[in-house]
Amino acid sequence: MPAEIKILERAEMYLRKLSCGVNPLNEEPLLEGDVCRQERISKCLVYVADYLKTKVMPVMARHEKANTVKQTKNLKSHQMRELASKELVFTPEMLSKFKISEEPVSLSGLIRRLNVLISQESNMMPLVYADVAEVLSKEGILLKEEGEKGKDLNLPTSHGEELGFAKVEADIRGHHSIYTKCNADAQKFILDNIDKCVAQANERLARRKEQAEAGETGHSGKEKFHVTEEQIKNYPTDETPVPVSEIARRLNELLPQNSNVEKIYFKTIRDWFVSQNYLEEKKTALGKIFFEPTEAGSQNGIVTESRVGKNGENYDAVLYNGVAQKLVLDHVNELT
Repeated sequence: MPAEIKILERAEMYLRKLSCGVNPLNEEPLLEGDVCRQERISKCLVYVADYLKTKVMPVMARHEKANTVKQTKNLKSHQMRELASKELVFTPEMLSKFKISEEPVSLSGLIRRLNVLISQESNMMPLVYADVAEVLSKEGILLKEEGEKGKDLNLPTSHGEELGFAKVEADIRGHHSIYTKCNADAQKFILDNIDKCVAQANERLARRKEQAEAGETGHSGKEKFHVTEEQIKNYPTDETPVPVSEIARRLNELLPQNSNVEKIYFKTIRDWFVSQNYLEEKKTALGKIFFEPTEAGSQNGIVTESRVGKNGENYDAVLYNGVAQKLVLDHVNELT
């Protein structure tokens, strides 16, 4: 459609120049006997040019705009991420349009409402759940817990509950769900710390660009995960059992911002425990894989905690207390 409008604009220009007795291709005057110099022909050319400009092209432009709006509305969040090429910025003007809900909203719902503020024509990287959850985890508001089927849940700590974050359980479309809701104070806290969330989103964009460049050059240019003894001293060890994903988060937190070191993933740590015979991989009668501590693992701080999942089913979440976390720190540079 844009190409067709360009052609019509050029046609209108040609008609007007011909009506004035000018060759539109070389800007030279037409010969005296040229048909376009006749008064009746000249008037017809002007009429057609006016009709194109006032009747035809505006209609085509409206159709083009309507199609663009329709395509924009149908653009999914994952498509926005894939198409993003610019860093995310929430200006004061954008945030002024955000209305805090008096009714508690889910954390994912809050993120969707923030992304609505982003013009899709801007090609900016949108927020994702992990961006906000990472910031809240660093602030001690959320803590990763292993849910049913090994899925990580970001649930409020006691500090988070004081700030207006609440753990909620509900049956959604036939599935039992556990998630975090935010009251008005919690929503305001996220808005006050939105720059930190934006930094997480832009870090993802930077990583994606690095990976794209690595695909072209054949190497990522990043070093394997490792930390120094000085960095290890900053690891917040305590006796509270935590899931392996929280250990990975705390280790990655030791790396300086914009570090050239790859991050470590929870599967890497878990697989190390398996290789050292501290964890054992098993299968249920239905073929579902799960992990449980061996005798050596139990003696070294790996514990299980009984939890209730969907339909009231009980399952054991694997957690790691201070002893197990120290074991990771003692071998941290051997994990990858």
